[in-house]
Amino acid sequence: MALGDPATRPDWVSFEGRDPDRLAATLTSWVSSVVVRPLGRESIYYNCAWANAGIVSIGCTHIDGRILFESEADGQLVLIVPLRGGVDLRMGRQAFCTSPGRGAVIEGDRRIAAQSLSAREHMFVAIDRAALLRQLCDIVEMPVSGALEFSPELDLLSGPGTAIASMAATLRAGLAGDAPLRRSPLALTNLSEALIQMVLDTLPHRFSAKMRRAVSPVPRHVKKAIEFMMANLSKPITLVEVATACGVSSRTLQQGFRQFKMTTPMSYLQDLRLKALREELTQARPGQSVTDIALKWGFTHMGRLATDYRNRFGELPSQTLRSC
Repeated sequence: MALGDPATRPDWVSFEGRDPDRLAATLTSWVSSVVVRPLGRESIYYNCAWANAGIVSIGCTHIDGRILFESEADGQLVLIVPLRGGVDLRMGRQAFCTSPGRGAVIEGDRRIAAQSLSAREHMFVAIDRAALLRQLCDIVEMPVSGALEFSPELDLLSGPGTAIASMAATLRAGLAGDAPLRRSPLALTNLSEALIQMVLDTLPHRFSAKMRRAVSPVPRHVKKAIEFMMANLSKPITLVEVATACGVSSRTLQQGFRQFKMTTPMSYLQDLRLKALREELTQARPGQSVTDIALKWGFTHMGRLATDYRNRFGELPSQTLRSC
C-alpha cells in the first residue's frame, strides 16, 4: 500500500493536539512520509482537517510553534496554498519562502524540508499521480512517463494560481463533514477532474507545449481507438482488433483516422509506439540498452526501427539514449 493511498483514507478527518509524532503519522497517511521535529523547547499546537475526494484530497492545517517538517513525496502532486504566515521551503536545490501570495507546487519523488518559525495556516491540495497522468494522456494522446517538471512556485496574487486556490477552497467546503457535495458523486468527480484540468492547463510543466498543440475533439470511435492503442502499445494488436474494440468496421475506422488524424490507424499506432520509445529512452536508467527498451514497445527489427525513428525524430535511438 502506497503512502497516502486514496482508497485507504476516510472521507473526512479532523484532529488537533501537541504531539509532533501524532501529527507526523496523520500527515503521512494523507500526503507523504513526514517527519516532524519541534525547534526549541516550547510546545507546539496544531489543528488540522482533511477531506478526501478520491483522486483529490484537500487539507487545511493551523500550526503554532517552531517546527521542521521533512518529507519524502510518494508520487502525488501537492499544491501548498498559504492562508496566513509562511514557511522556508527547500526542494532539492531550490529554496524559497511561501506566503499568502506565494505558494508551492511539490512533485512526487522529491525530498522536501519546510521550516515554520511562527503561527501559520495552509491549505494543501494533493492530486493522485495516476489520475493526473490519465488526464494528461487523454489530452496529448501519447504515453507519459517520468517527472512532469512543474514549476515549483505558485503565484497566488494573480492568474491561474488564484483560480486554482478558489476552486480548491470550493471543493474543500463541499466536502467538509456531511456537506452536500458528498451526496452527489457525479458533481464531486466533475469538480475534481476540473481542478486537475486547470492545473494541467495553466501551471507550466514539461508537456505544456504539447497540450497547446493538441488537436480539437475527434469522433468517439477514433478517440476510443486511441485509448485502446495506448492501453495495448506493447502488444501485437491488429486493425481488426482495434475496430472491434471500438464497435465499428475497419473501413469506418480507417475513414475516421484519415479525416481527423490525416493518417491510418496502424500508422498512428506506430507513431504512438515511437513516441513511447523516445520518452522512455530519455528517462532510461544506467545500463539499459536501446534493444531492451525497444522490445518492451513491440519493436523487434532494430534496423527498421533505426530508420523509422530517425525519420520521425531526426536522430537514431542510440543518440537519444546517449544524450540523457
